Amino acid sequence: MLEAIAETLLRAVCYPVGWLFMRVVTLGKYPARWDWFGETVIAQWTLGIGCAVLVVTMMAVLHQFVL
Repeated sequence: MLEAIAETLLRAVCYPVGWLFMRVVTLGKYPARWDWFGETVIAQWTLGIGCAVLVVTMMAVLHQFVL
């Protein structure tokens, strides 16, 4: 039960960020709009990329990168 709630929240937060990032990088080709809560490889990659973008953004905001 808790795993399903965590996965739903993770998809609701990370997938839109990954969707936007992938749309910009692939010039609008991937991912499809209907793949939001799908169990496809593209949906999983989009979710992972969204998580990575959020983590890197949070690290940049918190000054974790030394320049």
